[in-house]
Amino acid sequence: MEDVLVPIVLFSVLPVCIWLVSLFNYKKRLTAHETVRHAIDSGQTISPELIEKMSLLVDPIRADLRRGVLFIAFGCAFAVLGMVVGQQEGEAVMPMIGVASFPVFLGLAYLGLWKFGHGSKAA
Repeated sequence: MEDVLVPIVLFSVLPVCIWLVSLFNYKKRLTAHETVRHAIDSGQTISPELIEKMSLLVDPIRADLRRGVLFIAFGCAFAVLGMVVGQQEGEAVMPMIGVASFPVFLGLAYLGLWKFGHGSKAA
């Protein structure tokens, strides 16, 4: 039973984490929009500074940096896990490092997007 349960739990953790982050980001944007809608409905004026601050809630450049760092950390954690497991099961090191390479390359891609977006925004 545990031969099936462990891989299912191991590989379902990442999609659940991604779903939770997406859900909380959605709720954050929804709350910001409801606040602006309530301010407009009550007759208050919306200043350009407020609009600028709200645009920073969904800054894709900062999000790319954060995602890149998190994916690289996740990949490094998988590599370390592979080495730790590899001390008991010598054949487990290479497959775990192979699995770890996917989030590392995703993280590097996000860091590249951050660097490209950061450079083009500053220009």
